[in-house]
Amino acid sequence: MRGKSDRSGTRARYLRAIWSLTENSDAPVTVTGLARALRFVPGSVSEQVKRLVDDGLVDHERYKSISLTPAGRLEAMRAVRANRILRCFLHDVLDLPWSELAANADALEASSSPRFLQRIEASLDQPTHDPYGQPIPTPDGHIESRRDARLRELARPRWAPVRITRVADAPLETLVFLDERHLRPGTRLRIQACTAKVDIIEVRSAEWHGTLLPAGAGVLHASLHDEAAR
Repeated sequence: MRGKSDRSGTRARYLRAIWSLTENSDAPVTVTGLARALRFVPGSVSEQVKRLVDDGLVDHERYKSISLTPAGRLEAMRAVRANRILRCFLHDVLDLPWSELAANADALEASSSPRFLQRIEASLDQPTHDPYGQPIPTPDGHIESRRDARLRELARPRWAPVRITRVADAPLETLVFLDERHLRPGTRLRIQACTAKVDIIEVRSAEWHGTLLPAGAGVLHASLHDEAAR
């Protein structure tokens, strides 16, 4: 449960961001990386991380990586759960554009009570995944294990058929770019690595043919599929 210091939703947002960085990358979470993900200046992020350490939610030594404590992970998972349920509500009930769901869920989360979230979840028939294909954690913090791979991990010199399974947390402009090209969960496509040195992928789907730079390719997850669009 969020403490008194989280009335603005700041703590939940930080914990979600730390967990997301850990979930979507093998790289250690640093203050600089966290600041980049949150789009805050490193100085303010460093101060908030210190508060999270004082609250027993994060482990961090100066100039070293940031990690969640068991208590911090549980609170992070509850924040992830609330946020993803709100995305479902904004998508299924309010019919907001797919690319705008994450930003609006972030804004709505801080003012959403547990009872409100329970009512939403019940009205949506207990969703298991959000509109980005991301699994929704259970109330006790368990979450479905990943069975897919990052798109760049599936790219080879030869064309490979894949199906997009989910989209990791990303800035609004990246989500708009993907939405305009119909690169959303469920889309079937063929991919090919353009170069071994840079994460640039050529993509062909029924709606779009083009090149994905690291910003786009890095947030897409997929699985191999025998009947992807040609």
